[in-house]
Amino acid sequence: MRISTFVSAAFGLALFTASTQALPTPNSAVDLLKRGDDNIMNSLVKLFVKEQSKLLVDACVDLQTNVCADVIVKVNANVNVLGIKSHVEVKDLEVRTKVDSDAEVKALINADVNTLVIANIDAHVRAVVGGICSVLDHACLKKNAHTIVADVVALINVDIQKLIVQVKADVAAHVKVRVTAHLKKLAVNAGIAKADVSAIVRLRSDIDVHLKAFVKACAEVLVDAKLIAKVAAL
Repeated sequence: MRISTFVSAAFGLALFTASTQALPTPNSAVDLLKRGDDNIMNSLVKLFVKEQSKLLVDACVDLQTNVCADVIVKVNANVNVLGIKSHVEVKDLEVRTKVDSDAEVKALINADVNTLVIANIDAHVRAVVGGICSVLDHACLKKNAHTIVADVVALINVDIQKLIVQVKADVAAHVKVRVTAHLKKLAVNAGIAKADVSAIVRLRSDIDVHLKAFVKACAEVLVDAKLIAKVAAL
């Protein structure tokens, strides 16, 4: 064989080998598609968590304000300063205890919203989208954007129902315990540690009205036209 022929054949073989190595195998093609699906899904999850969390946090502002108003704190104290009852000190304790109570209510609601609702959005999105789009691509998202948002919101609304039950239970139990602890601390700081100090914490019946109003407000805003458009555009 002539040298020129051998070189040409060897060069052709090298090209063939390089080109076949560059072609994706069936397994690598599946991996590429899966990575594409994962990227789209992760983008969807990020979008839902960002948008729905903002709406929930905004709705919680009113809920926190209303529930704080529904918690009534009454301080009873037999304070004797040189044999004279100091009603001013008792009233001051009551006001400061109510401030601590309100802070506790807000913290409880924030924690419950994050744990019982926002933390579940990721799983809800993956379950809903996985059930609707067997092939996760732009065409499926565009066609089913409204259904996807509505179905995810339906699951979030179930969590919100659990949330309001938990909020009421937390306010009824934990706030009373914390108020007592705060009150004792305030009494010590005020120099009346020996006083017989106690607090009565009760919930107004309006709390049920306010919790239901929160559920209604969430139901009205979570199916958001802007969110549907963003899902369809992915």
